[in-house]
Amino acid sequence: MQREFYYFYFPVLMCITIRYAANREDAELWVHDAFLKIFNSLEKYSNLGSFEGWIKKVTVRVCLDNLRKDNAQKNEVVMNTVYNENLADSAGYICNDMLEKMDAEGVLALLNTLPERQKTVFNLNVFEGYNHKEIASLLNITENNSYWLLHQARKNLKENITRSYKKKEVSHE
Repeated sequence: MQREFYYFYFPVLMCITIRYAANREDAELWVHDAFLKIFNSLEKYSNLGSFEGWIKKVTVRVCLDNLRKDNAQKNEVVMNTVYNENLADSAGYICNDMLEKMDAEGVLALLNTLPERQKTVFNLNVFEGYNHKEIASLLNITENNSYWLLHQARKNLKENITRSYKKKEVSHE
C-alpha cells in the first residue's frame, strides 16, 4: 500500500518541493523526506479537511525545515526592514501575457533565479496561500520582512521576465 501511495502522490509532492529546492536532486530528496514524515505521522491526521491538503502541508513544512537546515538565512534582510506600500505599487505585478507564453520549466527557471528567502516567501504566499502573518511565524521573521521579501521577489521576477522577453524579441529580428 505504501508503494502505491508513494507512486500516486509523488508527482503532486514533487511539484511542491521543486519550487522550494535549489535543484532537482534536492527536490527529490525532500519528497522522500516528506513521505517519511507522512508515513510516520499518519495517526496525526485528524480527518478534518482533505487528506491531500494535509500531505501538501506536511511537504511544505519539510521544505521549510530543509531550507532552515541548509542555512538559507544568508539572503535574509535585516529583521527590522520596514515595508513601504508605495514600493509595492511601483513594482507592479508580473505581466500576465508574458507568463502565459512561458512553459512550466520556464517559470521554475525564473523562480530559481530568486534568492532563497524571496523564493520561499513567494512560494508560501502565491502558491500555498499563506498570509504574511503565517509566513512570518513559519520563517521566524517579522511581517514587514515577509512583505518586503515578497515585494523584492515580484520585482526581481518582473525584471527577469522583461529581460528574457526582450532577448526573445531581439533574437527574432
